[in-house]
Amino acid sequence: MRVEKLGEGEPEVAIVGSIHGDEPCGKKAIERFIQSDIAVEKPVKFIIANEKALEKDTRYVEKDLNRSFPGDISSEVHEERLAARILEQVEGMNVLSIHSTKSYEEPFAAQSILNEEIMDLVKKTGVEIVSHGDEELGCLGEYARAVEAECGFQESDQAAENAFKLMKNFLAANKVIDEDYSLSDPEVFDIYETVREPDFKFVASNFQKVEEGEVYALDDGEEVRAEEDFYPVLMSTNGYSSILGHKAKKVKKSDYA
Repeated sequence: MRVEKLGEGEPEVAIVGSIHGDEPCGKKAIERFIQSDIAVEKPVKFIIANEKALEKDTRYVEKDLNRSFPGDISSEVHEERLAARILEQVEGMNVLSIHSTKSYEEPFAAQSILNEEIMDLVKKTGVEIVSHGDEELGCLGEYARAVEAECGFQESDQAAENAFKLMKNFLAANKVIDEDYSLSDPEVFDIYETVREPDFKFVASNFQKVEEGEVYALDDGEEVRAEEDFYPVLMSTNGYSSILGHKAKKVKKSDYA
């Protein structure tokens, strides 16, 4: 884990990148900012999380780090120790955690916990979409005041560019840097079901409504039709080894405003 601090005093804001070693966009965005001439008005902490996995260009070394929180500092498992160390670093802070996916090219937030406080942080990233699932997974956002931002396709230049833009917006909205920013009013998608057929070929579009009877996947060439209206979230033919992705419903923004 690499930790860098800019500015004088104790930071109230932290940026965490590359929790997964095959998602280098966070590392790239952090290093780009540190090497820039952008002045900070308030202190900020930057964390490049799983350096061992980054070196190997693999998601994790022993265990998925974003399934390992709150971690255990005395564990023999690398990611469990690392999770505990990260939580120590970001305790009490407003956190932006930068990720990427194999399912969607535009930035969005993916939250296990979503309430008024977290929604306020989500808006400060500028993303227009937030997905919410109640299942406890062991993610950073379940144990820290954090936005988990998906910035685009894994290992793409566009994901790194998106990550940098979201990070700058988040820092400006939190008054860390003196630059223009926008506050978004994101659409909210509540996940209600996981599609547990990893061999399906996904043929619809994430966050676009699939209507009852519409084909959204192929099973060895056979059409798979929706039994009810839903919105796909994180669905991808090659994104997961054990699932296709998730079904969601669009909900009122006021539920989390």
